Amino acid sequence: MIEIPKAASDFTIEWLNTALADKLGNSRVIGCDARDSDIPGQTAEIVLLDVQYDSSFRDNGASLPKKYVAKITSRDPKILQDLIAFYDQYRRESSFYREFPDIGISVPRCLYEQHKTDPQQLVILMEDLAPSESPSWAVSLEQVETAIGALPTFHGKWWNQEILRQKDWMVQYDNRDFYGAAYHAANEAGATLASLYDDPSLTREIMAFCFENQDSLMAFIESRPFTFVHGDYHAKQMFFPTEQGGKFAVIDWQFPFVAQGAWDFARMVGMCLDTQVRQENEASLLDNYHEGLISAGISGYDRSQLEMDYRMGLIISQMIMCVASADTDIALIQKECEDLGLDWKDVSFNRTQSALEEWGALDFLKAL
Repeated sequence: MIEIPKAASDFTIEWLNTALADKLGNSRVIGCDARDSDIPGQTAEIVLLDVQYDSSFRDNGASLPKKYVAKITSRDPKILQDLIAFYDQYRRESSFYREFPDIGISVPRCLYEQHKTDPQQLVILMEDLAPSESPSWAVSLEQVETAIGALPTFHGKWWNQEILRQKDWMVQYDNRDFYGAAYHAANEAGATLASLYDDPSLTREIMAFCFENQDSLMAFIESRPFTFVHGDYHAKQMFFPTEQGGKFAVIDWQFPFVAQGAWDFARMVGMCLDTQVRQENEASLLDNYHEGLISAGISGYDRSQLEMDYRMGLIISQMIMCVASADTDIALIQKECEDLGLDWKDVSFNRTQSALEEWGALDFLKAL
């Protein structure tokens, strides 16, 4: 194994030739311009690379990009301790790229990956998806429809597939230790929520109920159909085609779940659509997702079952945001949203809380 880069300057010509040795053929990397991205990552640092190859590159037919994006270890020790090490996120993502090259949804091509756990270190070297672009939180309804439209094929491919149950790096639906820790962390975030958001009372009540009634929640989740779930399916994790070309693709596979597919749907719709836009389009988006599952060969899963899983997906999505509010630098999403002309509190919290209220999430939990 080679050394894992810790900074842009570590992506040397020698390092790249070693990392890409099995893909270069007789070609060689002869130049590399590596620089930190202007947009910071939440749980990892992002490095952009422009790579030059020798004159034999084309003759050898090497299908390697000239532009790369690398994810490397976060420089924030709090992130490494409170999130990465605690939730094992680097192992999860590197395992994903190594074991699932054909997932059923478009992802960046991974050219090299390596991680270590003691101490936490990561490098994932991927193709640059340009000219595709990420809208971040300023996502359009059309882009949300594209992202939702990609889910049925992905979820249908892995619906109740037992191979998923063999992957210890995925969050399994019956991992009570994991969910117990997450419910505890979300409940403990209550004071932080009160300091950040105008009226988080419904969310705090839901998270307290989840923490106090874990057995009933877990029994419900364990009774449901399962599939491969991205776990953090929102627009900041996506690239979309532009007028210059490109493709739709999903990045950041640090938290893959074996759970209900509607959790991905809920994360996308609950966070990425303004409340009024969600209200106007939610029913048709649910219809399209459900019809897509049927077209993908899924049977015995009616609309009422989808709506139950959607409610739970909204709860899980808000749980993630509770933990993130307490354990990550909330100033990053604040600045990014403000630069886009968006209300960061609305995006990160209020939208999903509104959906939880409309869908009677607390009463749903109490009825389990």
